[in-house]
Amino acid sequence: MASAAPVRDWATTDYYALLGIEPSADAETVTRAFREQAKQSHPDATRDAVAISRFHDLTAAYAVLGDARTRRRYDEVRATVRAPAVPSGAVVSSAGPRPAARKPWSRRKAWSVLLAGVLVFWLGVGAALLTWTMHAHDAHQRARFVPITATRVDENGASMVSFVTSTGQRVVTREPEQHGDPSALGPTVGIRYDPSDPAHVIVDASSAGRDITFTIVALKLLVCGPVFTVLGYRRLRTSRRVTA
Repeated sequence: MASAAPVRDWATTDYYALLGIEPSADAETVTRAFREQAKQSHPDATRDAVAISRFHDLTAAYAVLGDARTRRRYDEVRATVRAPAVPSGAVVSSAGPRPAARKPWSRRKAWSVLLAGVLVFWLGVGAALLTWTMHAHDAHQRARFVPITATRVDENGASMVSFVTSTGQRVVTREPEQHGDPSALGPTVGIRYDPSDPAHVIVDASSAGRDITFTIVALKLLVCGPVFTVLGYRRLRTSRRVTA
């Protein structure tokens, strides 16, 4: 057993309160209380300095209360004290009480975070592939389609565009879908038409804004996924050590 606090400090150190048990608790209860609390603050289970300090306090308490002879001597010293005891885990300073030790994650929670990280990563891969596919498709269309300024016309309530191709063919077709308010474009609109099918038109506008937005989303997923995966894996290993 680890050495306990000096006998002269027993009068002001309440080991029963530190272990969360009554002074009348039997030896089995003392051992069970020590093991349950020590799991949460063992140096192998956490790197939190406060938790590790608490583990040393718990070890000192068990060194006294876990030995029948030492416990009797401790109780005799405590019986002579009338003033309320100060638990050894308390911090007598202006900084306030010591925060509670962080509770380890359950295996279920650790697995959930790990699997969520894997899922988020693959979603990021999918988003990156989708972004690249759309960018390549738009680039191919822009390279093949011919740019032209068309006149906006209205036919029976339908928004149409009218233009003349480079070969002199006059085309009237449905206006391509606009992003935002189409009425703000005025009487003309920049489009691109397919030379092999002039009625097939697209908006002559850059898709850089859309591509940047999708790229940012993909990068966030690709970064967050591995972070969650590693965090879940580390917590899973910690929970295994605690329950071992």
